[in-house]
Amino acid sequence: MPTKTTAMQLIAMGLITTLANADLIGVNYSTGDVFSIDTSTAQSTRIGQTSTGIMGIDRDTSGRIMAITDGIVGKLSVLNEQSWELETVGNLGAGFTSEGGLAVNDIGELFAGTRLAGGGRAIFQIDPDTGSMMQSITLSRSSLDLNGLQFRNDGVLVGIDAIANELVSIDPLSGEMTTITSLSSTNPGAVGGLAIDNGVGYFVTAGTVSGSNGDNSLYSIDLYTGQQQLIGSLGAEAGSGFGIGALTGPAVPTPTSSLLLCMAGACSMKRRSRTR
Repeated sequence: MPTKTTAMQLIAMGLITTLANADLIGVNYSTGDVFSIDTSTAQSTRIGQTSTGIMGIDRDTSGRIMAITDGIVGKLSVLNEQSWELETVGNLGAGFTSEGGLAVNDIGELFAGTRLAGGGRAIFQIDPDTGSMMQSITLSRSSLDLNGLQFRNDGVLVGIDAIANELVSIDPLSGEMTTITSLSSTNPGAVGGLAIDNGVGYFVTAGTVSGSNGDNSLYSIDLYTGQQQLIGSLGAEAGSGFGIGALTGPAVPTPTSSLLLCMAGACSMKRRSRTR
């Protein structure tokens, strides 16, 4: 009688990846170090290095990690998950861009922010094919600092305003911002990131060095009510410099790995769909 192959045996044979591949991906703003971040413990493990000054990352509809860098010549790039090199798509042409976030909706539209535009803060839409700014949307608040952007499962754009210490919703057409709730549990600090995995929101706070003013931690957050819970510290290496400035969820499992997991007895009889 054939023996049943276990998931651990398949992992040992190199046929499927370990559970670490389900972790969040975070990039240190100051050093460019790339970390996998365990969503149950907040343990961060360095897995590579890329460019410094990455202000936001998110996965596009094909699963690639898109990244936006700040500075006088901000760029949209693809973050290669093997080499961790940035493969430039194009220049934003948006003028000086500063640390904020990047969000991709379900139809592939890219929005990023914040930047100084005409004396006020703005988000901007990016052409995913050329990397150039398509339009700039002035926000209703004149003073803010977005630490991460994300589209909720209902299509609403949300972000963390580090100055007001709030979770906010943003109308990408009008720029109107609405407070969802105060982030009473923490100070987001100078940089940060926001991500969704299986419908659960996560955000990271900035490092603890002077000028960064965060507590270098991972939190879970309900993106509808704003209820948040501390998961744990990201550790000294992830929090060096300004800390983690960009965050995204894990890759969607490939059909091959999903099939092998089923062979290992890890599939349930009832199929569950993965939400962003």
